[in-house]
Parts: sequence; C-alpha cells; structure tokens
Amino acid sequence: MPAAYRWHVSSGLAHPAGDGSTWCRLTHAVVCPARDAPCDITPALTWLRRSLAVNTRRLTDAGVFVPPTDVDRRSRSNGTCRPARPVVQILYVRYLAARPLDEIQCVAQTRHRTRCSTKMLAPDSLQGIWILAPATAAKGQLALPTEVMALYDLSSLLYAEQLRWRTQRCPHHAAVPTSADLALTDWEPFDPAVHHPYVHPRLPTHVRQPRRGNGESEAAWR
Repeated sequence: MPAAYRWHVSSGLAHPAGDGSTWCRLTHAVVCPARDAPCDITPALTWLRRSLAVNTRRLTDAGVFVPPTDVDRRSRSNGTCRPARPVVQILYVRYLAARPLDEIQCVAQTRHRTRCSTKMLAPDSLQGIWILAPATAAKGQLALPTEVMALYDLSSLLYAEQLRWRTQRCPHHAAVPTSADLALTDWEPFDPAVHHPYVHPRLPTHVRQPRRGNGESEAAWR
C-alpha cells in the first residue's frame, strides 16, 4: 500500500506508516466502492476497490450482506438513529435481524398464496423494549471489553409471544400452525466478533442534534 495512505491503531492510538510494523490500516473512504475515488488514487488501491466491489456484490446476491435502504439514508440525514440491522433478544438468545425492526414482516402464507403483510411490530401486539446491555460472548468467545450495545429485548414477554417472534409470525398466523411459511425468518445468531459493525452503543430512541462550536459541527445526543 502507498505510504501516504497507511496507518494503524494500537491501544487506541493511530500510528502513521513507517513505524516498523508489518501491517497497516486504510481509511474507509479510500477503499469503499460506494464512494467516489480520490483523484490521486493509485493503481493498487483501484484494484482493491474493484475487488471489494465484486465481493460486496457476491455477498449481497447471497443474502449475507444487506445494503442500507433509502429509508435508512433518509433517517441518517434527518438525524434519527434507526439501526439497519438491530440486535434482538428472544428467549435469552441474541439474533441479528436482516432489516430494521419496523420492517420485519410475517413469513406465513395467506389464503391467496401471498406473503402476509403484517409487521411484527403491529400496534395490537405486545412489544419489547430497547435496552443497553454488555456485548457478551458467543460460542465460547471472549466478550468485547467494556463495550455496551443497544438491543431490542423481548425477555419480559410470555414464552408464547417470544416464540411467535422467533418463528416470525403475526398473531393470526401464530394461532394457525398449519399455515405454511412463504419466506425464511430474518434472524441470524448474533456473534459480537463477526457482527461488530452492527453494535450500536446508543439507544435508537435518541435523536442526534447538531452542536456547533469553533466553526465546527459535531453530533450530540439528548
């Protein structure tokens, strides 16, 4: 990698290139294929951006990676915090959802052989609460040190209600177990090491407010 782009982080400190280490980090904007390339980009970085673009397309086609929607982009521009892939705790097991919480839809098939359009967060259904909890370990891995995460906790609901969320069925189709599923559930077992980019240290009920000082702006929370 070109020396001008190299840096790495150790113990919370960013170190520039040429410090004797055998590895480096690159800023996200330099290699992200979704952003415009810098005008002085080198052939090596151009190749890396293309490789990442191909890999992103492969993961997207396989359903492993879900790009943010226009709704997510508008939410960020309006200053609201709306996790694109929230962590949900069901029956004391944590799962990573494939889409925002208010977009999770019943997977059951209707009598018209179409997918049920009812959302899991229906106004007439019991709901959980957002809490801050430690980013605990999974599969025997070490927990992320001194880190908390926002998760949607359903632990206070009855077992049957949590099971309804786990099977991703609306109240009507949960009462009709003979109805078939028309889609896969959105849940993926949460692994704090693999899914670290989706760990949010703030509750999504907060709103970002711009605060200016010394000619600069920064995000504040209320």
